[in-house]
Amino acid sequence: MNNCAEKHFLSVGIEMEERKWEDLECDCLVNVLGRVGMESLLLDVPFVCKSWYKASLDPSCWKHLVFPKDLDSERDFTLLDRFKGKYKIENCSVDAFTKFVVGRSHGNCTGLFLPNVCTEEVAKYIADE
Repeated sequence: MNNCAEKHFLSVGIEMEERKWEDLECDCLVNVLGRVGMESLLLDVPFVCKSWYKASLDPSCWKHLVFPKDLDSERDFTLLDRFKGKYKIENCSVDAFTKFVVGRSHGNCTGLFLPNVCTEEVAKYIADE
């Protein structure tokens, strides 16, 4: 709302209440979070507050999964490396990570781009999901 409208409401005795993202209804928050992308859903959103964490677990947020091509690069700090660091995980294979992320969708995934190192085992898991 612009300052002019805010001044009008205050002049007629209506107090403006500041709204907070964490107070959004869960279904509205899920709608927004479903648009932020897989990396943010994994590494940022769950750590904002409890309501965002809860909303980030909703399968609707995980409909479109775009994995980086090089998920396990020797020379770059990859999404998998950041994931392991953020969650304090020592060992996590590309296959395990891919299955974990796809599993978050609970069969609701409608768009999927897999990493280059995707194995037949992962492809079968995805097909069964």
